[in-house]
Amino acid sequence: MKVPTQPELIHLQFQAMLRDHSIPECEIVYCGMKEYTTEYAAHPEYHGQMMHWYLIGGEHEVPVCDIHSIDEVDEDDTVPENDGWGPTLT
Repeated sequence: MKVPTQPELIHLQFQAMLRDHSIPECEIVYCGMKEYTTEYAAHPEYHGQMMHWYLIGGEHEVPVCDIHSIDEVDEDDTVPENDGWGPTLT
């Protein structure tokens, strides 16, 4: 049995999440496999390899090797408009 790489594991997690939950396409969409070219400098070890890509938030097309983890967001953890760290909004 071949042990999956970290990007393959993240891809499998994404696929399970998309299968098991109704996540709107405006949040995440699987784009398919594309070559990770030398245009992307973050991971030279993957240059020339086919990589799974996702569209995040309707605007960021990201290779799975650039995603480090998938964590559930608790709706109670949202930051209020003025959490005390920025200027007071009037």
